[in-house]
Amino acid sequence: MQKSYCIICGNEREGIEIREDHVIKAVKWFKTNITKNEKNNRLVVCRECYPKYEKARRRYQSRRITYTVLGIIFAAISLIVSPRLETLAMAVLVIALLYALSYLSYTPQLSIRVDRHSRGTPRDK
Repeated sequence: MQKSYCIICGNEREGIEIREDHVIKAVKWFKTNITKNEKNNRLVVCRECYPKYEKARRRYQSRRITYTVLGIIFAAISLIVSPRLETLAMAVLVIALLYALSYLSYTPQLSIRVDRHSRGTPRDK
């Protein structure tokens, strides 16, 4: 039986499991192959931490969109001022860097969909 740990408080608890996406898979691969410290725990969000999780997830999604839009605006202005191939390469690099910065506040998605109309009650996909 796997142990379940809340990703917000870090305590061993039962809760809503998070979806295993590319970031979680990369972290698990790193822990397995590089650090040799795989614990194979189940990652969840406990009931008490759900409001904190929801706030953190919204903040992550907002930052991801904001940083991408800022990068695109920077790229557009740069290409208008100096329409050269080097400027395009630099603009793409800046967009990628800003998008990567959004991962500093990364919060994984839950494995179930939450219906906003039913006041935060989780429901199956």
